[in-house]
Amino acid sequence: MAGAVMQFLRGLEQRWSREAMPPPDYEDNVMFWVGTSLSIAGVKLLIGEGELEEVIETPAITPIPGTRDWVMGVASHRGSLLPIISGDVLFRGVPYQGRQRDHCIVLKRPGFYFGITLSAIERDLKFPIQNRVMDADVDPDFKPYCLGGFDHQGDFLAVLDIDRLVAAEELADACDPRLEMTEEFNHE
Repeated sequence: MAGAVMQFLRGLEQRWSREAMPPPDYEDNVMFWVGTSLSIAGVKLLIGEGELEEVIETPAITPIPGTRDWVMGVASHRGSLLPIISGDVLFRGVPYQGRQRDHCIVLKRPGFYFGITLSAIERDLKFPIQNRVMDADVDPDFKPYCLGGFDHQGDFLAVLDIDRLVAAEELADACDPRLEMTEEFNHE
């Protein structure tokens, strides 16, 4: 009986050695940062996978009176109203002159659901996480909202941190401050 057990174990060992895969090399265990490369107000950026809801064609927009310059208005999207923000005005402070911004990203966070116009859409990219640069120069208009980035084909692509963006005080109040001053003046 002991001989039969040993023969069975040797057979199992031989089968395992034929079918087993070698352990992965350390290099195969590299963690990657994955996201979408796009441009807002002419600045190339990255947004992490899962950070944006979707990229859509900029829908027809209905203006909203009494809002800040960066609020373009609202659009119908998937059965609800989607506020659309001009990326150019929000970050640069000046409206874009030229052809219409054809696409926007849709962002959804607790209490925030809005779209931001894009100047370009590139593609999805992935980078080894250890290549992330945390102290590179970032466009000053975007610096408060970015968290490091990656070098890609001679360009530095900053990672737009959506949580930092939605935490910005300015984004929390879309009312035109000039309108508030006028209302206060009229009440006196």
